[in-house]
Amino acid sequence: MPEAHSTTGADLVAPVIHEIVRILAPAPTEVVMADHRLIHDLGFHSLTLTELAFALEDLFDLDSVTPEQAMLLTSVGDVVGLIESAVARSEARPANDADVTEYCARYGVTWDPRG
Repeated sequence: MPEAHSTTGADLVAPVIHEIVRILAPAPTEVVMADHRLIHDLGFHSLTLTELAFALEDLFDLDSVTPEQAMLLTSVGDVVGLIESAVARSEARPANDADVTEYCARYGVTWDPRG
């Protein structure tokens, strides 16, 4: 029997991104909302934005985010939209549950894909 590879599924793109943003945000928050602005609300700066980009590239098997794309990403919702569009165009894949769990564990956080 072939080994099953669990993925979070396209419906969980937003929750994965919200959790990664919450983990990396310099201004701690319990809940990340789509309208939270990365820099002004969550305290992101160049280093944490770069770390976020690398995390998303790794988790979603995404090609590098171009500077042009990056300049348009001001809110969490913008990031979700970018990744959802890339998944829909098969330029990225839904994150693998094991990868998300491992990433979260590095920061002492338990990933619960269903909330």
